[in-house]
Amino acid sequence: MHPVRTIACAFLFLVLPLRSQAENVRWFEVKSGNFLLYTDASEAKGRRLVTDLEQRVSAFQAAFGSVPKRQFPIEILLFDHVEDFLASAPSGNGIDLYTSAFFLKGPDRMFVVAHDKSPDDIANDIGHALGHVFLDRMVLWHPFWLEEGAAEYFRKVGRSPDSKRILPEDRLRAGDILKIVPSATFKDSDPAGPFRIQAYRLLRIVLDEHAAELRSYIGSIKTETGRDAILTIDETAATDRLSPFTDTRIAAGAAVPDIQVREVLGSSVSIHRGDVLAAARQTIPAGQWYEGETDEARASRAILVKTASGPEAEPVLERAARDFPGHGLVQFHFGSIESQDDKVLTLQIEALERTVRLLPTMGRAHAELARVLTLKGRAEEGLPLLDRALTLEPESADRIYQLRAEALLALRRFGEAARIARIAAALPHGDRAAGAIYDQQVALIEKKILDISTAAERLQVEELRMSVQAEAARREPPKPPPPPPPAPARSGQIEYQFEATNPVEILNPVLPDYSDSLVKNGKFGSITLQLNIDIDGHVTTAAVTDSQIPEMNAAAVAAARKWTFRPVIRAGKPVAFAIKLVFQFSIR
Repeated sequence: MHPVRTIACAFLFLVLPLRSQAENVRWFEVKSGNFLLYTDASEAKGRRLVTDLEQRVSAFQAAFGSVPKRQFPIEILLFDHVEDFLASAPSGNGIDLYTSAFFLKGPDRMFVVAHDKSPDDIANDIGHALGHVFLDRMVLWHPFWLEEGAAEYFRKVGRSPDSKRILPEDRLRAGDILKIVPSATFKDSDPAGPFRIQAYRLLRIVLDEHAAELRSYIGSIKTETGRDAILTIDETAATDRLSPFTDTRIAAGAAVPDIQVREVLGSSVSIHRGDVLAAARQTIPAGQWYEGETDEARASRAILVKTASGPEAEPVLERAARDFPGHGLVQFHFGSIESQDDKVLTLQIEALERTVRLLPTMGRAHAELARVLTLKGRAEEGLPLLDRALTLEPESADRIYQLRAEALLALRRFGEAARIARIAAALPHGDRAAGAIYDQQVALIEKKILDISTAAERLQVEELRMSVQAEAARREPPKPPPPPPPAPARSGQIEYQFEATNPVEILNPVLPDYSDSLVKNGKFGSITLQLNIDIDGHVTTAAVTDSQIPEMNAAAVAAARKWTFRPVIRAGKPVAFAIKLVFQFSIR
């Protein structure tokens, strides 16, 4: 962070009081079709910001098509005081008092946090992110050029035209823009670079000159087979139009948004402030806004436990789901916890069925209900729910397709399951780490299919074998089995190993006689001897150092004394040496 900005932020936190909590602040709720805003600035400022954003949505839909309504509008907190704004930001992300607004994606809703700046300044900071949100609501596949171009289109609605010059070395051909994919280091929050600017300009050219082709292209990427969709335009002509491109102002949508405004209590806004902090992963401050024993505060605290501790929240949310049957998000969060407990799964089905009734356009609720039904052996009931989930929430398509693959696997529709799993892995994901997880899921499902198929084939072969045997026995009863063959004679075997400090060459290894009586009585083991060899290679002494069959000690010593070795030469002269010899007696 810039030093001046750092000092200014420190001053705000250390010197200025938290006025929103210390003063008797008036709060207003401003509601429209796509946004729900709370502000302590003024009713007029809240209305003005929501109107600006709705007009951007209107212009966006005029260009790209209708965007399906979501279960929850995008929530906006517009703060009068910058210290409240900064206190809501995720830590360590560079947000300071020079930032007008930031965007957050929570576990069940999306948020915009802003402070008292003009709608144009606020849209400049979060317009690109909102453009992604609205486009992703429409399509399954996210071509990089269209994502970046459409996001910039949303941000630029009503703004002055952009006249930024692209250097010759940074200029891209239209065909390349259409094919480029994000690099491993790409961050959408980075300032606009040459690609984003040219993707936006190409989009404007296409909108002006190839609107029908663009609509057809968008229609294709809404479908399962749209990954390889091609925009049918003359790429050479489009490239020629890019270099001299002159930006023009995008008019705001002409529709007058239906906006409702009312004054609300600060206590009701506290829940929403906590929700924003939870989305920012500030769980401890979030809990402080959920104080009190109202049903809403208690329900929010239960959901926060899941945000902070994941599966460990199961008993807390199970109780909350029982205590607040009319709270759709509590029911959803309890139902979406991963569990293998049959009793818990039964309760989760009940909770998610309530969620679907309470929040009928929440696609993830339908998808999670399908997941739990699959675990309970009711995968056939889950497939229509997944169809519905995809229609309601295409931006969650990767998760929905993964759950569909698992349902098909449970129904033993192996070919379909493998195909759908591969689509789930190929679809866009919320972050790059998720891509590896989906690839692992593909491998896991393919292994399950192989294991199930192999087991089924083995079972089929075994059933066929038993059937043939039964028919053969019916036609010709089996003869009594012949007497068992006599046990094969047992024989002894001797092997040897030796250890020496110098290279040694054995000329005559003599093995002891392993008596039949010892073999018959099952006597086996090893005998270790220490041998001393003179300069001529003859054994001078042989002594037993360890023995597992003492009966063979004398024979082992006698045999070892007959060994001869090639003399060992050092410095041109033969020398005496010693080795450790092990005879290994075994029976077969």
